Amino acid sequence: MLLLTSFIIVGAYTFYFSKKANRNKGNIGTSLGKCMVMMLSMTTSLTLSLILAFLLPGMLAVLTVVAIAICAITAFIIGRPFGLTAVMESLSTTLMGAMMGAMLGVMLPIDSQTFMLVSMDLIYLASILFVTFNIKRHDVKETHPTKRLRELAPFFLTLLFSIIIIGTTAAWESDFFKVGNDPEMDMQHHQHGG
Repeated sequence: MLLLTSFIIVGAYTFYFSKKANRNKGNIGTSLGKCMVMMLSMTTSLTLSLILAFLLPGMLAVLTVVAIAICAITAFIIGRPFGLTAVMESLSTTLMGAMMGAMLGVMLPIDSQTFMLVSMDLIYLASILFVTFNIKRHDVKETHPTKRLRELAPFFLTLLFSIIIIGTTAAWESDFFKVGNDPEMDMQHHQHGG
């Protein structure tokens, strides 16, 4: 469930960024646009390839190729609003992020997977927040800070809701609230004081 939740969140915010950037690309300089694309491409590819690594454990070669292919599609979506050079920047960043995420996912022990995925989701959401602030900051139509804050309020609520969903799903899937799966072994463990 956490994998699906993470995938949906990454996909939704990637399309949100593409729409927002496409609408405001005239207000954002080329250099800033490329930096935002690079940041978002890296966190997106790391998160998506980590999700794929948990779905295809032990298959590093296949996983890497699949992760690069899927992340290349997202790289195009992310870089497209800023032109061909931004798409090239996004593709090269995604190549590196997809390989690193795949390797990380394969190397992680099973008991650390939930923690790592939640951490990557939060890093991804932080990058989306930063990029959205930069897009809004460079929007010349909105000069009044109160108006800017009012327009960002739904985004903040959505972001907060995403964090709550990730945290709830992670707590639900983890064995945090359980001592063990075998009640008889747990009883013996408590009786022997160990």
